[in-house]
Amino acid sequence: MRNSFFIIVSCLLLTSCFKMPNDPYISPLQVPGDFDWKSIEAKKVTITQVSSVLNEDGDTVASFLPPGDYGLIVGKTSTLRIVQETVTAAVPTKALDNIKSKEKIHFPAKDKYATVMFEDLFPNKGDMDMNDIVFGLNIVYYLDKSSNVIAILINIEPRALGSLAINIGLAAQLSSPNKLNIVENISHSADPALASFFSVTTNSGGYSPELGNVYSQVLPLTGDIRTYFDNTRDLFLNVRNVDVVTHTHEFSVLIEIKSANVFPYSSMTFLETTQTGKINLDIFAVVDNRGKEIHFKGQRATDKFDFRYFMATWPKSDFSTVDNWVWAVISDKSIRYNLEYVKIYNAYPNFKVWAEGGGDTNSDWYNPSVSDSLYKKSNYNYIN
Repeated sequence: MRNSFFIIVSCLLLTSCFKMPNDPYISPLQVPGDFDWKSIEAKKVTITQVSSVLNEDGDTVASFLPPGDYGLIVGKTSTLRIVQETVTAAVPTKALDNIKSKEKIHFPAKDKYATVMFEDLFPNKGDMDMNDIVFGLNIVYYLDKSSNVIAILINIEPRALGSLAINIGLAAQLSSPNKLNIVENISHSADPALASFFSVTTNSGGYSPELGNVYSQVLPLTGDIRTYFDNTRDLFLNVRNVDVVTHTHEFSVLIEIKSANVFPYSSMTFLETTQTGKINLDIFAVVDNRGKEIHFKGQRATDKFDFRYFMATWPKSDFSTVDNWVWAVISDKSIRYNLEYVKIYNAYPNFKVWAEGGGDTNSDWYNPSVSDSLYKKSNYNYIN
């Protein structure tokens, strides 16, 4: 008892004399904790007769929509115009399959690509250049005449890799509060070589969702994305102006929905938190091993995620840091990305304004830019 008393007193004396050092870290951005890091949103349109929808640039966001209410995913600064259709369009046949539908919804618009940028050092904050995995993203939702989703086509345009990771994969995920089993088949425009990350069953026409997920359906988009770059020698690809440009190969992935499980497009969300009665689509990266998933803020980790990574971001478990930095951002426009070692908010000054303002202003943060901070040796129909 006497020894215990001595130990307690000694500890009190030591702690009163010893001052713990202050944490020297100062966040470079003062981001509101509730900022969701989105520059896109679902804009509601009401269709009273079969119509198409155009954005402010005249690009098609939806075509031949049946009457109803729709939440179309566009940039927050976008304006939409409804154009009533009076002529029946020819039904196109897609390259991947025999699905025929003229009722379509596009993100960000028909034949246009959004820009997705990942930081690969999760769960560490990394160098904040957001150019470790860069690709263009185009999504087409195919509908039936009752506005049900019957298929989703995801088009990927690989652009750059500023990562030292040897293996990098991409996948999509369909999730809801309830267990899902709605995907009939997945088909790929190339050989996806999924085995490096994803376990699936194959068939003559494609492959299944990833095996072993109970609460969502994971839709592999690649094995190692490096196979879509014509360079097996270097790890840094198209992020330094001193290097030779590496050619890349676009690819497409079609997700067909089971005919008995089609669902209204109004039940579809994109990069949102899971909600009752909704099915959310998100895109995520896998780096080095299957358990290391990198998601947009607020997205659900899959059953294969190694939750020990969240020990490094505690108390946050929503793919953001304690000072609300993230590892994934998206622009609805095709924009240039910054050079290696250049922080994204130095290449795009309004990125800082946008983030620190909680997204209330400057959602078009890519204007203006610091020209010599951007990679300029390739062009994917960039707007800047």
